[in-house]
Amino acid sequence: MSVKTEVLELFENNRGIHLSGVEIAGKLNVSRNAVWKAVKSLQAEGYDIEGVNNKGYCMKSSNDVLSAQGIEKYLDDVMAAQTDIEVHKTVDSTNTRLKELAVQGEPEWKIILAEGQTQGKGRMNRGFYSPAGAGIYMSILFRPKFSASESLFITTMAAVAVAKAIESVVHIRPAIKWVNDIFCEGKKVCGILTEAAVNVESGYLDYAVLGIGVNVNKPEENFPDPLKNIAISLADTKQGNEEWPARDDIRCRLAAEIINNIGRYYKDMGNHSFMKEYVEYSFLIGKSVVIVGKESEELLVKGIDEHAGLIVQHKDGSVETLSSGEVSVKPLQQEAEKR
Repeated sequence: MSVKTEVLELFENNRGIHLSGVEIAGKLNVSRNAVWKAVKSLQAEGYDIEGVNNKGYCMKSSNDVLSAQGIEKYLDDVMAAQTDIEVHKTVDSTNTRLKELAVQGEPEWKIILAEGQTQGKGRMNRGFYSPAGAGIYMSILFRPKFSASESLFITTMAAVAVAKAIESVVHIRPAIKWVNDIFCEGKKVCGILTEAAVNVESGYLDYAVLGIGVNVNKPEENFPDPLKNIAISLADTKQGNEEWPARDDIRCRLAAEIINNIGRYYKDMGNHSFMKEYVEYSFLIGKSVVIVGKESEELLVKGIDEHAGLIVQHKDGSVETLSSGEVSVKPLQQEAEKR
């Protein structure tokens, strides 16, 4: 472990507390000059660390830079022991990076996060806007012991895990738009993408990479057109606007809570225990929707079945269950405007 990494871990565990250079050097058994160089390097990377004469160095409580150390201190004991977290300043795509590692044999629970992505990935080959410092862009590697047909439940599990984390940490009640988007105040705040490789002989997944992108802070240049009308950050919500200046270390805390939730659900994946909450968080039930590409047909959402299929009713009264692998749906515009 480098001196800089050790210094950062010490600061993360003592936020808001001044530590003298002598004290830090003594704890880490390094020179004061090595401490000074580490602090300067961390400051250059954006960490909000102040130095005060006769008091020492202090990482401010409001510091909101993502780091493995900052996330790990909020993980429960089980997840802290089994995860391997790696944080980058910028990557093309956390999913792309993690898939490369998966092919090379990287074990389960490798997690990659980035401050920003240049080629963030969404469903249907869409991009995911990933400006530096504004969100949580995270991918988690699984090596599940179930068939490819069960892979949909990784996405639904993650949707519930994110929704619960937002509600717990930010105290905002989000909603799930079937199957993989999280909404706040009628706009998208999170996208989820699961990519997997299947062992042809066994029919089981070789690996699955779960990608999660959460809009947390306000982008410096706002959302570009046409995202302005359909995307929102947690900070831009009504409650976020009122309380955001007081929210300390928000991204590390939220990322850790998402990981903790996923860990609990994944352990019990076979029972699909999260499906009840998935239905409770859904905002499509009882709403009119259209299938993307078939906007001329209006459907009424009747519910979500135990396999995460969307149960819809046609105008002639017939009922059909849609698979997320077959279609995407969107609420009618007038419904979206009511929320």
